[in-house]
Amino acid sequence: MNTAHASSKGGAPRTQFRVPRKRVVFSTAIGVFFIVALWGLLRTHHRQEHHHAEHASFRVEPAGDYFAVKFDALEDESHGLQLSDLRIPSQGTCEDYARGVEEPMSPQYAPRLAVPALGNNAPRAFWRWPGQISKEAFDRAAAKEWPGCVHCMDVVPYKIIGGRLYVHRRARNCGHREIAEEMLKVVLYLFPIPDMEFLLHFGDGCTVGLPVISWNVCRQHPDAGFTMPSYSVWEKSLGPQQMRAHHTCLRHRYPVSRRQPLAVWRGSTTDTQFTNFNKDNYLQALRVRLHLLARNHTDVLDVRISNPLNCDDFVRQRLPGTGGGLAFEDYNKYCLVVDVDGNGWSDRFGQLVHFYTPILKVASNFTGFFEHLYAPDVAIAQFSRDLSDLPAKARKMVEECATTRALLDHVGIAEGFAYTLLTYHSLSAWAVQANLTDYNEVNMLGCCKFANLPKEFAAAVSARLVPQSGKASAGGAGAAAGRKGLKP
Repeated sequence: MNTAHASSKGGAPRTQFRVPRKRVVFSTAIGVFFIVALWGLLRTHHRQEHHHAEHASFRVEPAGDYFAVKFDALEDESHGLQLSDLRIPSQGTCEDYARGVEEPMSPQYAPRLAVPALGNNAPRAFWRWPGQISKEAFDRAAAKEWPGCVHCMDVVPYKIIGGRLYVHRRARNCGHREIAEEMLKVVLYLFPIPDMEFLLHFGDGCTVGLPVISWNVCRQHPDAGFTMPSYSVWEKSLGPQQMRAHHTCLRHRYPVSRRQPLAVWRGSTTDTQFTNFNKDNYLQALRVRLHLLARNHTDVLDVRISNPLNCDDFVRQRLPGTGGGLAFEDYNKYCLVVDVDGNGWSDRFGQLVHFYTPILKVASNFTGFFEHLYAPDVAIAQFSRDLSDLPAKARKMVEECATTRALLDHVGIAEGFAYTLLTYHSLSAWAVQANLTDYNEVNMLGCCKFANLPKEFAAAVSARLVPQSGKASAGGAGAAAGRKGLKP
């Protein structure tokens, strides 16, 4: 285990946390654990600061090269909500129903001056970088519009000047960029982010050696980079009231007594190494091997490739039993969900933790922004990448068929993104220049179309800055961006 340090600069304090050097393969058989996502915990912490004593207390503890969240007490998520109060419909998904619930404005959506710490130097969002970020390394990465790595795509330069957001003119319009900028609008409303420049990467691959902020990194490398919440995590995010509605709906619709005693997975033939599949490489692809293994264990694994994507005829003929797609929420009809990598990290993991269904996850160095808190075989059950222990682990967990609980919400996600920006700023070895010749200001109006935020909050985010004005309104925390340091 080693320790990385973020140097103090511009008022930002030194930060340190545990990061891994070696890839770990986990083989110990375990039962079902309570799986708790970071950002619901952060919201619990925030509510405790407002003296809501009825919520859970927890602590974050080191667990090898990871961290694990330990609860001293579990909160009652219902808070007096009854099924009759929620009027859960018989049709449609629980997610759609929950997103239709109007989230009320509450103190947790107010601007603040600090990102709450987790304790034990646990990072709010995973990163790994040796020492400072030099201007030379930054400029080299900024020049790489398309990095030369598998599944890597656009690298886009951004600047924050006086609490206002600017994007490089070369950035192409795409949905991923729009979603990231919506999150950044929320971050700049909630926190006074210092003047800085940074790089966002909108691709699935690992940009090892480049100081960029990505959806995932390959954690085994000392210069893996920095993480941000993914597009789907933000799109699927809910507020506290919406989350209670979502989880109550799931518990009501999918009781344990009615679940099929099987482990389930569906997916396409994406892979971290390959973009196309032929007779020379298809047996090296993790998802192909998973599909073929499941054909011999149908008594416990309802696992199949539903879409043989980018496979030639030779491969398609050797993949029996493909098809049979499954609606995502229908995973809750099973006792267990199997989770594996795709082009990079498993982005669906951030959605699966909403469910009340146990997860059995492949051991992986592909790490999203919060997955360092899921210590293998402590906070999450894992199976090895060679699949040798998958049938036995799945059979044990299916036999127990317990439920899990997990939380995510709007502000916790924004806090994770803010933490990454502040860490990036503290490591940057130069002062950003206010020259905006090659940059366009991001329009703050129109928030927020991707996440269903409280109406009053969305209006406040939009009204914080008048486009092209240069003058911040009195209500935004970002107005103090250039004047105050902020703890990551």
